[in-house]
Amino acid sequence: MRKQGIENQALMVALIPVLIFSVLLEGYYIYTRIGEMDRALFDRAKLIVRQLASSSEYAVFSGNLSLLQQQVDVALSQPDVNAVVVLDASGNYLAGSGNSNDYNAIIKRNEGVDNHRILSLQQPIIATQIQLDDSLGVEKSMSKPLGSVILVMSKGRLKYEKSQMLMLNILLTILVMGFAVFVALRVSRRITLPIMGIRTAVKQIGAGHLDTRIGETRVQELNELAQGINEMVQQLDIQRETFQQRIDEATKEMREKKEEAERANFEKTRFLAAASHDLRQPMHAMGLFMGELSNRIDTPEQRKIVEKVEESVEAMSGLLDSLLDISKLDAGVIVPQEQEFAIDVLLHRLAQDFSSIALKRSITFRVHPIEATVVSDPILLERILINLISNAIRYVEQDGIVMVACRKSGEHIRIEVRDNGPGIPLEEQQNIFKEFVQLTNKARDRSKGLGLGLAIVNRLSKLLGHSVTLRSAPQRGSTFAIEVPRVPNVHELLAEGSIVRTASGALSNEYAGLNVLVVDDDELVRKSTSGLFASWGCKIQVAGSLAEVRKLATDACFDLVVCDYRLPDGNGLELANCIDTHCEIKPAFILISGDTSPEVLQVVVAKGHHLLHKPVRPAKLRSMLSFVLKKKAG
Repeated sequence: MRKQGIENQALMVALIPVLIFSVLLEGYYIYTRIGEMDRALFDRAKLIVRQLASSSEYAVFSGNLSLLQQQVDVALSQPDVNAVVVLDASGNYLAGSGNSNDYNAIIKRNEGVDNHRILSLQQPIIATQIQLDDSLGVEKSMSKPLGSVILVMSKGRLKYEKSQMLMLNILLTILVMGFAVFVALRVSRRITLPIMGIRTAVKQIGAGHLDTRIGETRVQELNELAQGINEMVQQLDIQRETFQQRIDEATKEMREKKEEAERANFEKTRFLAAASHDLRQPMHAMGLFMGELSNRIDTPEQRKIVEKVEESVEAMSGLLDSLLDISKLDAGVIVPQEQEFAIDVLLHRLAQDFSSIALKRSITFRVHPIEATVVSDPILLERILINLISNAIRYVEQDGIVMVACRKSGEHIRIEVRDNGPGIPLEEQQNIFKEFVQLTNKARDRSKGLGLGLAIVNRLSKLLGHSVTLRSAPQRGSTFAIEVPRVPNVHELLAEGSIVRTASGALSNEYAGLNVLVVDDDELVRKSTSGLFASWGCKIQVAGSLAEVRKLATDACFDLVVCDYRLPDGNGLELANCIDTHCEIKPAFILISGDTSPEVLQVVVAKGHHLLHKPVRPAKLRSMLSFVLKKKAG
């Protein structure tokens, strides 16, 4: 319902009574005036017909038709007289004049007529006999009719006068209404203009202009209101100055700390740049020189010295690479690129890389992969496994065993790196993930690493969102395990009950009847996504913008929303807030975006939602669907 302003409402209050009163008054006046005009016409017609009947008595009695016709013509000359007819006592025509159609019809009827066009009156012609009486004087005796006079009056002029009167009254009503509007506007604006001024001032105050003040008005109540608002604004201005002073002080302090952190970060960046360039260059040259030197030496003693130097160069290079990796992870410049890939291919490649290293140290190295597809960054996951396997081979004694095993664990693949090395005490199992911590290398033997491998594993696993666990005990070896999300195939979904076969052999699934909303501004994407979910038995609704979703959300709630992150009039997070406000039970959300920037991922994760990057394969989408629905149910 549209809301009316104060001025409009004041006008309605002023005009509606005036309008009602004017209509009633004009109606009464017109009604009475029309009645008076009709009666005046009737009275005049009655007077004319009586005078004509009285004056034509002698002419009818004597049979003087010429005199009778003259009297008829005189009567016809009166205004509004349309026809006059004189009949004898038997109803025969004696004289007449005027509109022949009117009086012929009246003669046939032999009665008076009163309709919207004409008025007809009939008056008898009476022959009066005179008697003389000595006691009473002269008086009229009984009379008998000699004939009758019929008079036809036209109502044309009367109708014209009525229409003129009606138009005049309408004009007067319009003038009165206009005057009433003018007066109402003048009176209402004495109230509405100050109120509108107060409204404008309040808007300016709300926009932060606390120097705004409201002037005096001619209405006492509004003056009191304006004075209260002015006092409130004055207090707000004082408080704002106080808060602004505090904010300035806090901002200055934060700016100083920020500048200090930026300087420290700049020094760190400069150090990393120097380490990346200035340190690598001489180390590269040193390696070349050691290669040249090894070709020129002859004695075994010299060759041993060269090998020791080469080991030192290799250790320095490894230390520099590890320090740079940790610095990049701490600086947040590494962004994972998650994708689907076969875990068995990765494990086979690691088996080939470490088999020769384990063989040199007389260590048994085994890999037991499974055929499965996982979702992760293959490069970063490989770096985690390389560090875990390297540590295991480094700390296992000669003739020891290192095994990499892979198995399914619910919706994840659990990759375990097991060894029969010295083990790790329970109280030290958290410390080993810190930098430069080596429990069994107190002498800092470079052959046992630098103590940075597990620190890198810890940072990479947090970056990827994969959990890393440790199970170990002294003299009983260690087992490091990492869990990676897997993509279930059709056979696994059949076995788990997510998809079952009907009697006809068609695939059905647990998502039948699920209310799904698909939102994307690309029509092709909407059709393909909705078609995929429809094939899974879901009930689909689609929308192309945030505005369309607002219309749907007023009378519908959903179990799942699949939405493109960027929309024409907002983003997926705004859509999630919109739907959450309308639905008592919040639906699960899957956001899909072609933007791989880390800022988008950070914002989505901070809001507790899940983000997939385009292109998304159906198996991956179904895996995410199963995950978010189970998470919502749990």
